[in-house]
Amino acid sequence: MRQCSERSAISRARITAALCVAALAASGCASMGGGEQIEVNVVRITPLASTAFEHRLRVDLRLRNPNNRAYEIEGLRFVLDVNGQRLASGMSSEAATLPRLGETIVPVTTTTTLLDLVNQIVVVGRQEQPSFEYALRGKIFLKGIWGKLSFEHRGTDRDLIPRTTAPAQPAAPAPAR
Repeated sequence: MRQCSERSAISRARITAALCVAALAASGCASMGGGEQIEVNVVRITPLASTAFEHRLRVDLRLRNPNNRAYEIEGLRFVLDVNGQRLASGMSSEAATLPRLGETIVPVTTTTTLLDLVNQIVVVGRQEQPSFEYALRGKIFLKGIWGKLSFEHRGTDRDLIPRTTAPAQPAAPAPAR
């Protein structure tokens, strides 16, 4: 009987130790994976070959890492809304390294439907001064035990389209003498 209770006590001790190790590991991973959020911005949107009902776009995303550790990225997925309407969604399994305190650009091929494009045309057609706002949200999948990081970014067409400045006015002619 005594032997059985000793085995039971040893089993409980092992289970308790295993749970403690698991809890410490989980809290360590959470704190190491923490830090500031990765910034994700749309750099460029380029139309690709498409069909009548499905349109493909290449969306270049700039990932910026404000943290003091590098991330090994195994892929990402996102949804791009423009003017409050879904424009495209994309996924990429392209591996990339996001250096500590650095950035990288990840190209992603996205798809959009004819209906999504028609909705965008309707929204822009109702505007006196055509412009747009976008919302980009998704997840970055990390290599190893780190899991994934969520992101969300909002911007306007002014962030994507370079604005030209007005040409400089020529200097006034010198007064005649």
